[in-house]
Amino acid sequence: YQRRVHGGVPLTDQEASAVMRVFDRDGSGTISITEFLRSIRGEMNQRRRDIVLQAYTRLDKNKDETVNMADLKLIYGRNVTKHPEVASGIKTAEQLLKEFAMCWDKDGDTIVTKAEFLDYYNDISVGIDDDDYFELVVRNAWHISGGVGWSANTTCRRVLVTHKDGRQTVEEVKDDLGITSKDIDLIYRKLQEQGIDDILRIDLTG
Repeated sequence: YQRRVHGGVPLTDQEASAVMRVFDRDGSGTISITEFLRSIRGEMNQRRRDIVLQAYTRLDKNKDETVNMADLKLIYGRNVTKHPEVASGIKTAEQLLKEFAMCWDKDGDTIVTKAEFLDYYNDISVGIDDDDYFELVVRNAWHISGGVGWSANTTCRRVLVTHKDGRQTVEEVKDDLGITSKDIDLIYRKLQEQGIDDILRIDLTG
């Protein structure tokens, strides 16, 4: 007995099952376009993998090689309480952070491993042909400073610094994930860590 898949290619039951095992990564019984492309194109190249691992490092605040609720609270804890659903009592801050983590936390244990994070970005990667654009997407999403040309980060905050000698310069607050316009003390501290220690005043430029 033979089955036919789209396009008229004849397959036996055994062959059809083998195809499904290769392409149907989530075991849903159907093959999504992402699953198809992932199987055809394979894993991310080294350049893409490296920038994704940089993003993971930004999330792993306590440097224990995993991303958990404690890490997310360190990054977003000051601001998540201002989310409308938290402020109105519909959800707790913990619930909102767990929902956020579910993007990558495939097994639902509230711990995001490197493998899970890479797997998530492998799915994103198959839909982006250009390495430069993929790097830009990751840099901007996770506020990773640096990049060359059109891969250069554009989401890290820029501020107008008035120096003690009267000079004014526009400075990037590097790697400012989780820092908002209200975190003036943190912005000062980040700039000082970047070697700008003669600050008289900071004006936000956006």
